[in-house]
Amino acid sequence: MTSFFILLISGFLWGFFDLIRKLCLNFMTTTQIVYIILISQLIIFLFSLYYSSLAVTGFYYFVLLFIISFLNIISLYLFLNALKNEEISLCIPLLSYSPLFSLLFSKIILDENLTLHQYFGIFIIFFGSFVLFSKSLKIKDLLVSPFSLIKNKGAQKLILVTFIWSLIPVLDKKSLLYTDVFFHGFLQSLLGILMLLLFIKIPAYQKLIVYNKGKKFYLLLLLITTSFFATIVQFEALKVNLVPILEVFKRSVGILLALFFGYIFFKEQINMKKIFSVLIILVGLSFIL
Repeated sequence: MTSFFILLISGFLWGFFDLIRKLCLNFMTTTQIVYIILISQLIIFLFSLYYSSLAVTGFYYFVLLFIISFLNIISLYLFLNALKNEEISLCIPLLSYSPLFSLLFSKIILDENLTLHQYFGIFIIFFGSFVLFSKSLKIKDLLVSPFSLIKNKGAQKLILVTFIWSLIPVLDKKSLLYTDVFFHGFLQSLLGILMLLLFIKIPAYQKLIVYNKGKKFYLLLLLITTSFFATIVQFEALKVNLVPILEVFKRSVGILLALFFGYIFFKEQINMKKIFSVLIILVGLSFIL
């Protein structure tokens, strides 16, 4: 029951985090958001080191840390760019591919096994995503949908993001065999910032943090706090759950919240195609459970 509760909290936090990032993109650049997320996480995890053993039990951990930090930066940039240009109710459902990739990665790296039901769920998820990007629910349009999906630049970015985000939790779970969540979060944030400074510097005319009264200030505050809690809760969830199960909960809740937030905050249209696609994806995710 405790593990289920942690999974549910993780799903809601990541769904809410998607909304905050989408709103912040209205008045901040992608680079600013990435820097703010990493710097704020570094500061918060620094204070949380009080609860850490400050120990790493194997050199292999640092190899994992380097890979995770590098992939985090790339995927975050790609996701924010896609989120800025696409509807949130179209972006988030595409991330439903993550459980199927996680199943493969977790089998190879963590020896977590697939079942026949999970394979069937993977097939259903693929079909649901094709429905989402088809012109209509007609059979003819559904058949050409895979080709439309491949040609869609926003979808291409999100599929790559999904692939990366499916691997990162698996590597995180492997990393937590060598250290605790607080030290792992701190080192990951620190290395991420060093990589960011090395490859993507902030332009001189841009200020990273500007005090804004009202809505913008509170959104910035929510970006910082939600980022940390979504990360730390996911680390805790990984300790007691299989990676694909975590991804299933995250994406199921995320899809529902994306439709709701898209309609409420961005006046995005909810049509039968979106509803039908989401229902299919949720059915597929349920089989993976």
